[in-house]
Amino acid sequence: MTLYRHFPSKEALFEGLVTAMCDYMREGLENAPSANVDKPAAKRLADELRALTSALIEPDALALYRLIVADGWRFPDLSRVFDQSGMRIIRRRIAQLLESDGVPANKSRQVAAEVVAMVLGDAYQRALLGIVEEGDSEAFAQQIAAAIAYALSWRA
Repeated sequence: MTLYRHFPSKEALFEGLVTAMCDYMREGLENAPSANVDKPAAKRLADELRALTSALIEPDALALYRLIVADGWRFPDLSRVFDQSGMRIIRRRIAQLLESDGVPANKSRQVAAEVVAMVLGDAYQRALLGIVEEGDSEAFAQQIAAAIAYALSWRA
């Protein structure tokens, strides 16, 4: 019995694979433990952002992102599924954390999106390209520190 018996085409197989990977990613993000509210805001945000970068530079996560970038134009619905199961959840979690620490609700989603972009920065770009450089861990740490300072500057 072959896989094609379960899928009518290569495209359907591709869609099934990507959807399953996105579901797995979404469940992991949605079920991740929330930051400990007893910790200072900067520490909670740092923990969340370190977990984010660690998860996104895993080989499977990088491979899925590369796949979506390469073929998402042919499968726009899969691109939406990817966005809804990954980055959108991450931005929502960060926005909730920021709101709980005084960032206005009408700004928290924007700030969360900017924080994610800052955290990923050049180090993530290199990881996507398959370039590993000495000092990438420090680069992520510096990007996280800059993103935290930016995010907390929005507190009311």
